[in-house]
Amino acid sequence: MNLMKRLARLLAAAASCTVVTAGAAPLLSEGFDNIATLPASGWVLQNNSSPPGTTSWFQGNPALFPAPSGPANSYIAANFNNAAFGGAVSNWLITPELALNNGEAMNFSLRLLGEGFLDRVEVYLSTSGVSTDVGFDAASTGVFTLLAAFDSTADTGWVARSVLVDGLAAPASGRFAFRYVVDDTAVNGDYIGIDAVSVNATAIPEPGAMALMLLGGCAMFGVRRRLRPRHWLAVSGLSAAALAAQAAPMDNGVMSFPNVTVVAQPSAAVAPSQEGGFKAYKDPATGKLGAPTAAQAAALNAAVQAAKPAARSRVAGPKMIHPAQGGIGVLRDKPYSSFAVASRDAGGVTEQCVSGEQAALAAMKGERK
Repeated sequence: MNLMKRLARLLAAAASCTVVTAGAAPLLSEGFDNIATLPASGWVLQNNSSPPGTTSWFQGNPALFPAPSGPANSYIAANFNNAAFGGAVSNWLITPELALNNGEAMNFSLRLLGEGFLDRVEVYLSTSGVSTDVGFDAASTGVFTLLAAFDSTADTGWVARSVLVDGLAAPASGRFAFRYVVDDTAVNGDYIGIDAVSVNATAIPEPGAMALMLLGGCAMFGVRRRLRPRHWLAVSGLSAAALAAQAAPMDNGVMSFPNVTVVAQPSAAVAPSQEGGFKAYKDPATGKLGAPTAAQAAALNAAVQAAKPAARSRVAGPKMIHPAQGGIGVLRDKPYSSFAVASRDAGGVTEQCVSGEQAALAAMKGERK
């Protein structure tokens, strides 16, 4: 890949990135610890089942299954009794009004119990602002459009799901909605649960920013044949500088761009370490890597200390560490750093990856080491 292509891709990435910080609130985050608080938060619960049954949406029942996390009953549930025996269930759970952009996703956890009876949950989207029009009978959906449907006659277990906003001609406002659907409660319908609903904002480049980005790309490619390499580096720098000129400082010193949206991302609590370097904990049950807790970090540190005498007696090279409590680490017998060095010569720009500071300095001087 030549340098011009690299620069064009870097400029495009810089112009369309999403900044993630720990300080901004998501558009929506609901764990259903107490569903009695939902109406005050802007949620709407509307049961259009026919004929009406003895239940609507209710707090999760741990006797049937517990929540995927938190208190055992901290999810919202519905069952076939939403409609009378032999009736049709159409029970709506509608989110608060949200700002909507293409690329936005609603994430949630869903479990269908089934037990031989067909359970179905549909997910809808409305771009009609505050409207909660889903009609007044079991067959109607009002201003809401179907995005996805999930059904099963067997227990699915808790499954993380996601639906995406797409096809909007311009930013809009509206609501997502869940709909529990059973065609005939005499032969179908059992019990379902929903938990951990969240929606985060997404970055949508503004027309002016897109035009500026394209102008920068055209400037680089348009002058490539007439300028020396160092000069088209300068031209691309001007394009990037024009983007940076639109930035405005935020309270915490982070720069804010017109085409960049700040979204929430909870930061994992990482325990202070007495040993240098990166540490990750591998869960022995799931195999997933994550930031260690204080106890896990202490176990990793202890394993590193125990491994050091043996490592010093070895020939130079890394030593893998596998503590009994789980996790994985690499212990090196000497400090190690990797440097990417780019240099320009008669043949153009060359790149190399070297180990150690001395080797990097030598590479910068054109020496081989």
